[in-house]
Amino acid sequence: MINCLLIDDEPLALQLLEDFVSKVPYLKLAGKFEEPLQALPLIETRQADLLFLDIRMPDISGIEFFKSLTVKPEVIFTTAYSEFAIDGFELKAMDYLLKPVSFEKFITACNRVKEYLDFKNTKEIKNRDYFFINVSHKLHKIFYDDILYLEGYKDYTKIYLTSAVSPLLILHNLKYFEDLLNQSEFIRIHRSYIISIRKVNTVSRKSVTIQTNSLPVSDNYRDKFFAVIEQYSNY
Repeated sequence: MINCLLIDDEPLALQLLEDFVSKVPYLKLAGKFEEPLQALPLIETRQADLLFLDIRMPDISGIEFFKSLTVKPEVIFTTAYSEFAIDGFELKAMDYLLKPVSFEKFITACNRVKEYLDFKNTKEIKNRDYFFINVSHKLHKIFYDDILYLEGYKDYTKIYLTSAVSPLLILHNLKYFEDLLNQSEFIRIHRSYIISIRKVNTVSRKSVTIQTNSLPVSDNYRDKFFAVIEQYSNY
């Protein structure tokens, strides 16, 4: 069961989301609030696995509120303004729903969260050297050591493999893979890229090369990336 909180300053929007939650068997409504700060006690005591969080609210935006949290559940942002999408994904949101939210989009986002949490909580999977992923209605077995890098396209991710000419296109955003991959072997270097450290050929301040591909290193991830690289350096 996924405990979720609804936070939106519009009563009608809250009512719609509450109705949607009631239709999904694995969701449990832990609370709904028109003011974000009212939800803090439930969040800080870890009683919420997932937030449905509006972005534009009177006193504090959903973006600012989420940034302020010390305990961060998974989050799906909801808003009528598409220009906030990049901000949402920078915060590793599981999804971003534009109002008026349709049930089809809602259930697709929720299924993605459920699959992610189920996978994350299955500890024995993390100890294997491979995983299975659904690609075009078939389960593909992927060895971690076969991964070159991953490239995110909002709701999709391309996985580039040493053993394949073409990447696998998967209906999961990059956030799905970030926590699942071993962070001592894989690291995010850009909003759109996660790389296998052992597959890196060269490193500069603004880019890395893997095979013949040059990938950008963004300002937001540069310090963490170079801190890891320095652990393997001998100069």
